[in-house]
Amino acid sequence: MLDPGFTTPEMADVFTPAARVGAMLEFEAALALALADTGFVDMETARALVAACSAPVADPDAVLAATWSDGTPLRPLLEGIRSRLPDDLREWAHYGATTQDTIDTATMLQARKGLEVLDTGLIEVAGQMAETTIRHRDQPHMGRTFLQHARPTTFGFTVAGWLDATLAHVSELREARRGLAVQCGGPVGNLSAFGDRGSEVVAALAKRLGLAAPALPWHSDRSRVSALAAGLERATRTMARVGIDVALLASSDVAEIRVRGGGSSSMAGKQNPMDSVRAAAAAELCTAAAGAITGARLSELERGIGGWHVEWAALPLVFQTTAAAVEAIASCLAGLEVKPEVMGVNVPTPEIDPRLIDGVIDAYQDLTG
Repeated sequence: MLDPGFTTPEMADVFTPAARVGAMLEFEAALALALADTGFVDMETARALVAACSAPVADPDAVLAATWSDGTPLRPLLEGIRSRLPDDLREWAHYGATTQDTIDTATMLQARKGLEVLDTGLIEVAGQMAETTIRHRDQPHMGRTFLQHARPTTFGFTVAGWLDATLAHVSELREARRGLAVQCGGPVGNLSAFGDRGSEVVAALAKRLGLAAPALPWHSDRSRVSALAAGLERATRTMARVGIDVALLASSDVAEIRVRGGGSSSMAGKQNPMDSVRAAAAAELCTAAAGAITGARLSELERGIGGWHVEWAALPLVFQTTAAAVEAIASCLAGLEVKPEVMGVNVPTPEIDPRLIDGVIDAYQDLTG
């Protein structure tokens, strides 16, 4: 269990042991239907296999723990599936697949749900930023470089910069969601169990799961997962940057804005910018978890020793810390109050091309429909 500040209830649900095992069973059921789609079994057999995959798993934690005692979580999972099948159908459960096919595809299914959660959160944040940009587009505000007064700008222009970056992350993560690919290759990735119909099985499986069909199995190429983790980390760091900017502008010595405050156990009345703190802390942990993936041991030959396995713990952490940072900034912006009598004092209104802010607002409206 994570500290609640480093996840959200919605994202935590995506990565529970039950959700993990459920996604693995979803792969097995879809594989059975793909076998029927490509003529390996009849549809009646496929439906029996699907039914066997549909029974709830009593102890998903034990299934996942079997990796480290039995070498694979698929052994207890398949024992349960096959126990619900007649003898003559048992060979078709998990036919042509290997543990990595099930786990990698389950990861992609969980990633899809996680990206959907993040899309909702980021769009909420973008909407708050767009509203703030419009409301304060002409509010004079002293720009600061190296934490020193530099040249006048407007607070709306500053927030438009946050919005522009957030919209880029929304687009990037939507593209990542469209690119999530099924994994199916068999023991060494060459789909040998399916003979000359290997590509047909992969295409049918991808269609059943709503995932992309890769040109080749990607079991030893972890760049897909690395790219996903890196994209999430970038979004999280943008949220943290917004939080830090807000905390600085709300600090006692600047006090240009007011935010929802957290109290102190020793100083009554002190208002700590806890949403900013949460976003920054989540980003620190996200960067570490993403680094465990992007900097992991390279895969050796057809299956790696440890580099693949670290993704199982690190990728859920990347998703959860990203969700925490997004939620924190949504809360931060919801309670943000600009103090124009402080922000604009002795600051002339600068001349800024209005098309710059208009372009970002238009991009927001285009992205959200």
